[in-house]
Amino acid sequence: MKKLSLVLAMVFVLSLSLISQAAYVDGTYEAWSDASDKSIQSAKVFIENGKIAGVILREYTDKHVEKDFSTYPWPQAGEAARTLSAQMVAAQSADVDIFTGATGSSTGWIQAVERALEKASGTEPTNKYFDGTFLGRSETSSYGGYYKVVWVTLKDDKVVDYKAQRVLPDHTIQDPSVEVYGWPLEMARNSYKEAALASEPGYVDVITGATGLTHQSNHAVRDALDKALTK
Repeated sequence: MKKLSLVLAMVFVLSLSLISQAAYVDGTYEAWSDASDKSIQSAKVFIENGKIAGVILREYTDKHVEKDFSTYPWPQAGEAARTLSAQMVAAQSADVDIFTGATGSSTGWIQAVERALEKASGTEPTNKYFDGTFLGRSETSSYGGYYKVVWVTLKDDKVVDYKAQRVLPDHTIQDPSVEVYGWPLEMARNSYKEAALASEPGYVDVITGATGLTHQSNHAVRDALDKALTK
């Protein structure tokens, strides 16, 4: 009887070990954090044999320009990216401590990895998009060399809030009171926002007098939606 109990215990332990090893579906998974007014974080997670084999963490400014940690003036950010990546692989989880001196970046990376691991779990998601606020970038305009950056807030697969800024070729932000298309840029933005809240996400019909703005806004919103995908 004791021998049988020992065998059953060993089988149970082995079963748990196999389940643990197959916690995630092999593949490469990318996900993004919620965007703040200053930045957004991304994570690429590599799963091999059901385990986290590697994690790459990146961070982008509010103008959607990737930060180069070799030249970025806040060294804690680069240290946090390297440290958290190693800790997540060691822990086989996104449940790691915030890196001192890089709280915002750490919080974003942890959330991005959590979302990547949700994708890797093999569980069918309830929604198409994660709830949250995501940063999107448009193509660059051939007319003025500028591009658009948008913050899209999603709830239950619907756009519930939207804001935007136009980034000029010198990386300054255009004053929204400036006349564009014969009317204030802010007025055109508000017209797009109203339509975006009422229509299918990323597919607003052309607004009369603001064709370029509509196309760029749609492109940027779709980029944000891609970041929000749950699978």
